[in-house]
Amino acid sequence: MRILFASAEVYPFSKTGGLADVAGALPKALVAAGHEVLVVSPWYRTLQADPAPLWIGDVDVPFDGGFEPVGVGTLEVDGVRFAFVGHASFQRDALYGFADDVQRFARFTRAIAPAAHRVGFMPDVVHAHDWHAAYLPLILRHGWHLPDGWPGMPSVYTIHNLQHQGVSPLEATVHWLRLPRSALETGMQHFGSANAMQAGLDLATRVTTVSPTYAEEIQRPEFGFGLDGTLRHVAWKLRGIVNGIDETVWNPSTDPWLPAPFDVGDLSGKAVARTALLEELGLRDGGPVLAAVSRFAEQKGIDLLLDAADDLVGEGWRLALLGSGEAALETSAMALAARHPGQVAVRLGYDEPLAHRIYGGADAFAIPSRFEPCGLTQMIAMRYGTIPIARATGGLADTIRPGVTGFLFADAQPGALHAAAREAKASFDDDEVLGMRQAGMRTSFDWSKSAEAYVQVYRDAVAG
Repeated sequence: MRILFASAEVYPFSKTGGLADVAGALPKALVAAGHEVLVVSPWYRTLQADPAPLWIGDVDVPFDGGFEPVGVGTLEVDGVRFAFVGHASFQRDALYGFADDVQRFARFTRAIAPAAHRVGFMPDVVHAHDWHAAYLPLILRHGWHLPDGWPGMPSVYTIHNLQHQGVSPLEATVHWLRLPRSALETGMQHFGSANAMQAGLDLATRVTTVSPTYAEEIQRPEFGFGLDGTLRHVAWKLRGIVNGIDETVWNPSTDPWLPAPFDVGDLSGKAVARTALLEELGLRDGGPVLAAVSRFAEQKGIDLLLDAADDLVGEGWRLALLGSGEAALETSAMALAARHPGQVAVRLGYDEPLAHRIYGGADAFAIPSRFEPCGLTQMIAMRYGTIPIARATGGLADTIRPGVTGFLFADAQPGALHAAAREAKASFDDDEVLGMRQAGMRTSFDWSKSAEAYVQVYRDAVAG
């Protein structure tokens, strides 16, 4: 089967979160299973590619009342083909966070078919990811100026995070996308505005999200962010498939960023990693290390961890936090570190090598998310013998076995996190944690099983 992936970010070329990891790892698993994959993504100024993509020329993209030239560059890595689309709007210091983001990614979405045609790739099915590429199913159904064979092409749309939906003025968006006025009456219209995610839900042949529990949760008002009614309406074509992780990237026995390798049969290297992490972060020994590698955002429950932190430190935990996000949370985290020198370390920003060393050297890993579509950090932590302490929501509930590979708590409250951490610490004090470490490390989160599930979804989409 020939599958086109459309994603705003793809590891290792561009990344702000788990979307990039999925777009980087799932295509490799599909290629390993005998399929052909082309990943189409923006050619950002900050693209991490060495060598750079081979520029093969411009294509004319129907956009904003006319046609715009967009550059196309190609690469092939591990059997996966990539097409990067270049435009001045992607030559910025960050991937997102601009007032014209919806317009920028509408342009990207309109460029997908011309770019794929330019590199000679005709897919059997397209797979659009998150709100950035959510207009692709609508364009395939209603758009003008598509290459031969593209109108009506089967599509799969995946929700990675329902909170971010790509909302913009309705009339302007129809104009940007060069759609007929009849598109105003399609699922792109949501309470008088254009909503990219609703368009994807309504127009895609099949819809997936990144865990079975999240697929159920988003059909309820408390998790639906205004689209729960739409999701109940399309529930017949909605399926939750748990993400995997790339176990060649996340492998403590071969990880180049760890001070010593280790595996489930010999954890001595983890002790070395722990000692090195304490030294690197300026933490005094004397208690287990509880880590978090996360966006500092309300969704991720970082405020719950910060609110519980004084009590955790008082009970002997050492805290190691890596991430960035909301300014108030960053300020609170730095104030916490200032109150507890040698017991709390905070590093703002994202540092991939340090993230690996934290996964390898920490004893436990906090994931207090208010909601979590899937989550990858708990899988990575378990892979590195680090015990997750997580809220029982979304993919966290689907991947952590309470009392076997980690600890779960129900309420989004600092006290609930504190109670779960106290239970976890008791397992450390009683030396019961070795079995949990090993159980987590033996749990496979390889992409091959999830890839099989996606192939069935693709086949269902093609069959109609």
